[in-house]
Amino acid sequence: MPTKKIAGLVLVLALCLYCGSCGRQAPAIEETSTAAMPAHVPEEQMFDGATVSIVQSQAQNAEDISDSEVESMVREAVRLSGGLKSLVKNGQTVVLKPNLVQMKVDSTGELLAQTVNGVTTDWRVTNAVAKLVRECNPDGKIYVMEGSATGRTKDVMEYLHYTPEFMPDVDAFFAFEEDSGDWRDFDSPQVVRVALEEGLLHTEYYFNRLFYEADVVISIPCLKTTSGVVVTAAIKNVSLGTPPGNIYGLSAESPGSKMNMVSHKIADGELDKWIYDYYICRPIDFVVVDGLQGFQSGPVPMSGERKETDKMNMGLVLAGHDAVAVDTVCALVTGWDPESIGYLNHFRAHGVGSGTVPAIHVAGKNVADIRKYFTIKIPALGGTPVAQKDPPALAITDCSVNGGVLGIAMDCGDDTAKVEAYIDGKLYASVSGDEMERMEINAAEIKGSYTVQVVAFDRFLYYTAEEFEVEF
Repeated sequence: MPTKKIAGLVLVLALCLYCGSCGRQAPAIEETSTAAMPAHVPEEQMFDGATVSIVQSQAQNAEDISDSEVESMVREAVRLSGGLKSLVKNGQTVVLKPNLVQMKVDSTGELLAQTVNGVTTDWRVTNAVAKLVRECNPDGKIYVMEGSATGRTKDVMEYLHYTPEFMPDVDAFFAFEEDSGDWRDFDSPQVVRVALEEGLLHTEYYFNRLFYEADVVISIPCLKTTSGVVVTAAIKNVSLGTPPGNIYGLSAESPGSKMNMVSHKIADGELDKWIYDYYICRPIDFVVVDGLQGFQSGPVPMSGERKETDKMNMGLVLAGHDAVAVDTVCALVTGWDPESIGYLNHFRAHGVGSGTVPAIHVAGKNVADIRKYFTIKIPALGGTPVAQKDPPALAITDCSVNGGVLGIAMDCGDDTAKVEAYIDGKLYASVSGDEMERMEINAAEIKGSYTVQVVAFDRFLYYTAEEFEVEF
């Protein structure tokens, strides 16, 4: 399968999902005139579905990835996923939401490394995103906003280099527990109450007003497995990391704790419902995942020893416009079946986002070639590891060109979820279901001899590729 520069026609979901065409009512907004904006769809994308990009470093160890390579990786991942130019416009307010859960090991108080610790978003990844946003938005505002779970957020930010010195393109840094009003001040002008009549858990939620009304929200999570929901990535990073601590915190002394906000008990499933509802109220517009290190059995190390042993040394950056698609791919990269993850099942059940393999195109590295099996701290979560199996069967039975249309007939294994076709490395078609028996590709603009590659994927993104030459 091509692994570089997959350009041209890529997949995207036509996200009418938030305007009611799927039968789900959009959230009503109280005390504000700014409506929740739908997740953005790049104008240049032409297929139903979503593109998720994966870029991998050539460095042997995550600690060896240089500042310049981090920026290059982020730029390439964003480019492969469709770019920011159709999303970010000059004069807008753009919020960057990293994952800065804490800066210390729970049991020992030992400080985490300031870069590539796997637990918190490396400042260099966020800084690279800020640079890209500033290039599209020279006169607008760029804010970093976060609510750490342990410790004062602004102390965590300072330790992890989330400061003007290290991030000159960022206009300001906000802590949700401090910058949303006084303790339990539900009428604070810094918060907004959003009604969600068809919420799975509650019918109203509170947001920091600046975050909620931002023109663009970019989630910048870490690639981790976690207690509570198995895999944590773009959506949990926002749904649990942005609720204002003065409203939802455990106490005035510990406003960052989320334990009072929603039940984390496995059996009742409230955490998955909260994650779904909060996202529906304010969808994410773009995602860049810090997978430079990766961390298993998180979200944080419970001992000093595990601070090192649970690092996964992935060397990755992922990106995409569709947060559901990105989280689905993150699950597969970390060795977990997306269909066993509760909050992702809620999105699939309600038709929100692209949560199935046929609806997702992965640009860059192949998931099957980089997958590692991350452990989880609590097996009772119910997550199911990706099956270790042979790739799907694929046989090309006929190939012909007639009037500029390339026809390809094939036999696929019963476990095949989709088939993609490339001409000289450019994606021309992606089909699933009955269309996998024969695909027809309009290639009238092509003349001469070209390499055609047909790739069959199963739902875990194991793949089989067949390649041949065609004269157009």
